[in-house]
Amino acid sequence: MKAAWIALSLVTAAANGDVRFDNFSSVQGLRTVGSASVKETTMRLTSASTSLSGAVWAVEKQTIGSGFDTTFRFRLTEQGGLDGADGFAFVVQNSGPNAIGGRGSAGGFAVADPSFRHEKGIPWSLAVFFDTFRNEDENDPSSNYIAFRAHGRPNKMRWPAQRLAFTPELPVDLKDGRIHTAHIRFRPPMLSVFLDDSPKPVLEAAVDFSIVTDRQGAAWVGFTASTGAGFENHDILSWAFTSENVATSMSVVSSEISFLMSECLPDRNLCTPERAVVEPRDAGYHIVLPGNLEWGASIPNAAGRAVTIENEHGIVCQDFKARGSEGCSGPAGNGAGALIMSTHDGRTWFSVNGHSFKNNEGFFEFDVDVK
Repeated sequence: MKAAWIALSLVTAAANGDVRFDNFSSVQGLRTVGSASVKETTMRLTSASTSLSGAVWAVEKQTIGSGFDTTFRFRLTEQGGLDGADGFAFVVQNSGPNAIGGRGSAGGFAVADPSFRHEKGIPWSLAVFFDTFRNEDENDPSSNYIAFRAHGRPNKMRWPAQRLAFTPELPVDLKDGRIHTAHIRFRPPMLSVFLDDSPKPVLEAAVDFSIVTDRQGAAWVGFTASTGAGFENHDILSWAFTSENVATSMSVVSSEISFLMSECLPDRNLCTPERAVVEPRDAGYHIVLPGNLEWGASIPNAAGRAVTIENEHGIVCQDFKARGSEGCSGPAGNGAGALIMSTHDGRTWFSVNGHSFKNNEGFFEFDVDVK
């Protein structure tokens, strides 16, 4: 697997590190991996040949946690083999600018199916996958759909990758050979995908970027693609990425508790820890409170002393179909829940003040000072 620096003249880059390529005639600041290469002014992730995987990454990490917008034009052409395959993905990952996943149905980001000898995927990654081939053994809904797919720690990566959300069919044909425009928007915790001139997202769901960012809320961003027995040209024609400073009561968690990268409950859109964590620190405690536990964490307080909560952050979702604070909230929010406490029987207890605790997803993290 090769990784190549492309060092031409820089056409993008605002002071805040945003990415902008009107075309790829000059692409300094990008790294190509595998089959990806520049064809005149186009970034070709794979050519129309069998059994390829390619990736391209912005070398500088981008801020993800507070929200972002990315817009790109793409075109898929010269379908062959099994009527064109397998698709491409916009990927956010924390494994590095040399990262690449498997061929075939893996999309260049995921673990490959057994026919490719268990090629490894990209751990700590979240992909918006534009899937162009229906793999029946993966229960794909069609050969023309978009899915949010996620990978966590390396020893937990499995084929197929977890599908957080998907749209069974799209209003446009991804493989019609025309130029299409995709706009992906993240406003914590909602990730939305718009296609061409559609005013409404074709796919929208709450997702958790905490497992794919570093402690500063940053990650590498870029594209992957793959072919198998079926193939096509996967071309990106332009790309812009902008981090947002979003004013919101919700904040994606960037945790110092290392277990959160590995011990989230399965089959959840948001990282929901298996258990609460209470760590003594100086005159107080550091607490991680899973959103699905009603009164899930407590500290000793026999004297009934005053307790204050500081540095609180996180997201808890109760209803993924409801928008805004009606479905998800931060510690100061309402609707889905706020962080509250109660002192009785010699202890101070902490809770997400919401409804249907068992089905809540996400967590709050905060410091407690005992006066």
